[in-house]
Amino acid sequence: MGASLVNLCAQGANGGEVLLMLGHHNSEPVQFRVNGEPHSIRVVNCRLSPRARFKEHLGWIVLACLLYRILPVKSLRSSLSRLTPWISAMEEADVIGDVRGGDSFSDIYGIRRFIHGFLMAWTVVLVKGTIVQFPQTFGPYKSLIARGLAGYLLRRSSIIMARDRKSQRLAQELVDHQKEVLLCPDVAFSLEAVKPDHIELHPSLNGLKVPLKLIGLNVNGLLFNGGYTRDNMFGLKLNYRSLLPSLVKVLLEEHPGELWLIPHTYGPPNSVESDPEACRKLRLALPEDLGKRVRMVTGEYDCHEIKWLIGQCDFFIGSRMHACIAALSQGVPCAGIAYSQKFEGVFDSVGMGDWVVDGHKTTTEQSVDRILDLYRRREEIRHELKTKVKEAKTRLYKTFDNLFSQECKGSKRYTLP
Repeated sequence: MGASLVNLCAQGANGGEVLLMLGHHNSEPVQFRVNGEPHSIRVVNCRLSPRARFKEHLGWIVLACLLYRILPVKSLRSSLSRLTPWISAMEEADVIGDVRGGDSFSDIYGIRRFIHGFLMAWTVVLVKGTIVQFPQTFGPYKSLIARGLAGYLLRRSSIIMARDRKSQRLAQELVDHQKEVLLCPDVAFSLEAVKPDHIELHPSLNGLKVPLKLIGLNVNGLLFNGGYTRDNMFGLKLNYRSLLPSLVKVLLEEHPGELWLIPHTYGPPNSVESDPEACRKLRLALPEDLGKRVRMVTGEYDCHEIKWLIGQCDFFIGSRMHACIAALSQGVPCAGIAYSQKFEGVFDSVGMGDWVVDGHKTTTEQSVDRILDLYRRREEIRHELKTKVKEAKTRLYKTFDNLFSQECKGSKRYTLP
């Protein structure tokens, strides 16, 4: 998502500088592709850690922004800006947008994470008076606090873009219909796919070409481990860990080729988020006769390269939203195993809403049967999917061109928290 957004902003702004404002442990520049070429993107970071430097601590940044807002004295504001790179970056920027990883404008991952994102966005409102909401999912909200804070930010946003109709309706309610909430495809539909220099697999291909009629399975480490709380945090009806080996078995009984386990989110082996570790555990749990036809992607690839690998699949099953988008955006029929509302809306944006298997509503056995049925129907929708994807990409580029022509009017700096 970050790579896609940087590229869209740079293109929409005709080469203007893009700056990232992140909750991160350092401010080292990040490399992204812009118009196919590598670019170093400047980073301004904030932290909540007690080890954070004073000028980077989110607590100080929020306090400084409050002082900036309530004491509009030029000399004081200049001092706060010199002391606080976060404020200085906001003063330089002509447009500041919020994206929250696409699905964190919600409290589904916990109220603490939501409030952390709120505080970062609130600093923008305090200093600039407004903020842009880039295409993302709004809600659901389990707590009144989260819903109230979400409404506060949305009412102070100059432009709001939802990536699905359900979010669009919810955001429209939260702004009391005082402004229009736009519908825009997920930015990751625009991500460029790049072939990696080499493909690392276990077992290795040993010089063989990538097989045709390949099934790809993205294993979500977060779901595999039961969420951050490790106890079915998302309240799923299906058992994700039990689903996967059963799914591999029935697919390979019908499919004549190979199945690849493809990670999308990397992390330390003991991390609850680690897709590679979940892939490894799944492969070890398979019977030996199945394991011979199941390879695991072991190389640590960037988002462009992972997208290329997913694009080699004839059929794909994903439970990471952006792994699914990597498939859909290349015209690969994809079944999404959903743990939140974001899946159905994003799939629906390219006419694939009924290809989502909702983990809250279906049992493990029902999910296996449903995905097998979708595998059998993959050729029915392949042509229509490619047409819908082309339309979505056109809407996406047009939306960002309009955004910057409306917001910037010749300006040259754009900031993405």
